[in-house]
Amino acid sequence: MERKQVIKIFRSVVKELGIEGVKIRITPMKRKVASFSFKTKTLRLNCNIIDLLNKEQLKFIIFHELIHFKVRDINHRSKFHEELEKYYDKGSVTTC
Repeated sequence: MERKQVIKIFRSVVKELGIEGVKIRITPMKRKVASFSFKTKTLRLNCNIIDLLNKEQLKFIIFHELIHFKVRDINHRSKFHEELEKYYDKGSVTTC
């Protein structure tokens, strides 16, 4: 998938979640698919996996990371799951 497409998906998720001030960096990562930095308000997405994902998978990963920012918690507590379930059916999502 081209970077333009990834950025377009990122912007649509940001808009859908109603958040502002976040950035995206598409960069090589050794062990992660993606991560979010509260310090820099930046979602880092592993460039090595972009071509392995379809649009919906990529969109879910971006949602997942940005929901951490929206609920202001890096963990997967109940607030995280409640917010995620507003956008994805509870039965269709399994998170770590």
